[in-house]
Amino acid sequence: MWFPGSKKKSAPPEPSAPPVQVRSLIDELSDEDFLDHVFRKMLGRDPDPEGKAHQLKFLRAGNSRVSLLFNIMEAPEYVFKIVRDNIHHYIKLLPIKDERPDRYEIRRDRSGTEKSWFFVVREEADFDWLERKIVENGYYERPGVWSFIIDEDKRMMADIAAEFAPRAVLDFGCANGAVLKCLKDLGIDGEGVEISRLALDKAPDDVRDSIHIGDLLTLALPRRYDLILGLDIFEHLNPHKLDAAISRIFDLVADGGHLYANIPAYGHDPVFGEIFKLDDPAWDGDIAAGRSFRTLPVDEYGYPKNGHIICAGTDWWVGRFEKAGFRREVEVERALHEKRDEAMEKISPARRASYVFSKHASPERRRAILERIKPSQGA
Repeated sequence: MWFPGSKKKSAPPEPSAPPVQVRSLIDELSDEDFLDHVFRKMLGRDPDPEGKAHQLKFLRAGNSRVSLLFNIMEAPEYVFKIVRDNIHHYIKLLPIKDERPDRYEIRRDRSGTEKSWFFVVREEADFDWLERKIVENGYYERPGVWSFIIDEDKRMMADIAAEFAPRAVLDFGCANGAVLKCLKDLGIDGEGVEISRLALDKAPDDVRDSIHIGDLLTLALPRRYDLILGLDIFEHLNPHKLDAAISRIFDLVADGGHLYANIPAYGHDPVFGEIFKLDDPAWDGDIAAGRSFRTLPVDEYGYPKNGHIICAGTDWWVGRFEKAGFRREVEVERALHEKRDEAMEKISPARRASYVFSKHASPERRRAILERIKPSQGA
């Protein structure tokens, strides 16, 4: 019996069980498979070979997987992805749907199962209104709109540019100059044109002074270029200004030079196939009429999705460039697709919707480019 002040007799200790080892399925993965899993979950992509080799070296030096996860969480690519995926939670665009409710409607896709909001262009001035709202409301000045990461995609674009052996490159719509930086690392001289000062502020120090801020149509650029890049830029233009922009680019391309354009063109193309499907049945009529689409997919605020004021079929796009004097280089495109499509499919499938146009390029110049793209096969 126990009384206050007396010493309580303790019960004999229970035999201790061996510590439980808790291991998850992830712990069973090899380092290579672990990295594949982490990149897909955290960055939404497969690791590029260079990045994977670097991370494997980190792990094999004795560092823990937890340390690697913290490193990835602090990397600009992951931070940007979090901002991009969650931007609508804390930075709201000024909605524009209610300003012109007669222009917005819900439409079904070709299968009749999916419904989405569209802006319906009823007169040509509607394009001007969309452009004005995008500019006035700072659509392109929001964090998360631009990708400032020098990643495998940017390096791939620079590698493609290098196939043309350019002496001077102009990147039209260069954002913060990520591709320019990759070109510089390859020893290629490049300049950029950009409208966003937010993007300029994020430019690497060694390419910032090579970026011209302003409208391509009014900028006084210092020279002609033997390669101009137009990567995800033409679809952002007002269709009323597109022909003027292409003509300006034609003037800026040196004789014998090229334009490499990546454009989300809809429908089947004889070179790159179908990347963007003709989901809205109304687009069939636009294609038959030889015009850009009059129904534009929009986001929750009423802005064209991804800022694309121009949506159009591939034949329409090619026609705009040929009208300015460019020649489509189908043979060069096919060679690039043969060499790059597998990588593009992993890194950025939309890059496959791309074109090569030339200005007065000679057969010798064409053969030299083909030799660089596929040296083992000759020209």
